[in-house]
Amino acid sequence: MFTTNRLLLCPYTDADLNDLMRLWNDPLVQRLATTDELGPRGPRFKNTIRNHMDRAMFSAIIRLKETNEFMGQMTVHVLEQKNRDGTYGICLLPKFWSYGFGTEATQYIVDYSFRWLGLQRMSLTVFANNDRAIAVYQKAGFVMEGRKRACVWANNRWEDTLFMGVLRDEWIVRLSILQQ
Repeated sequence: MFTTNRLLLCPYTDADLNDLMRLWNDPLVQRLATTDELGPRGPRFKNTIRNHMDRAMFSAIIRLKETNEFMGQMTVHVLEQKNRDGTYGICLLPKFWSYGFGTEATQYIVDYSFRWLGLQRMSLTVFANNDRAIAVYQKAGFVMEGRKRACVWANNRWEDTLFMGVLRDEWIVRLSILQQ
C-alpha cells in the first residue's frame, strides 16, 4: 500500500468490486469518464473492471487515509513497453470532487511513474467539458497535445476529447523548480 498526505493507494482485490460497481454506476461519473452508452452496469461489468485493473502496470483503489473509506480508483496502462508511454486514468466518487484529492493522487502517480516505472511520458484523454479534471491534470504538469472535435455524444450534444501528456524531462524540470 502507498500513501500520500490524505490518501491510501491500496492494491485492488475482488473485495473491491462492489465499490467499483457503485463508482461506475454513478451517472455523474459515467457522464465524465466513459464514451460507452450511459446506463446501469450489471453483474457482467465486474469482469470488465477486473480485466481493466488486472492489465494495468499500476492499479490502485483510492481510500481516504483518515477513515479507510472507498473514494475511487486509478490505473496506469502501458500498451507498448518499448515506448514507455503510460496511459493514466482516475475516477473518484462525486462526493470527493473539488477537495484536491484528484490532484494529490495524480501528482503522486506522475512522480511514481517516472521515478519507479521508468516511463518516458504519461498520456491521458479527457472530455473538453470536464474543467475540474483538466485543472487537476495541468497542476500535475500535463499539457494539451491535441483535440478530437465533436467525437462523443453526451448531454444531447457533441463533445470534444482532449489529449494531454507530460514528458519525463518536463517532470524533472518541474521537480527541480518545486524543490528550490
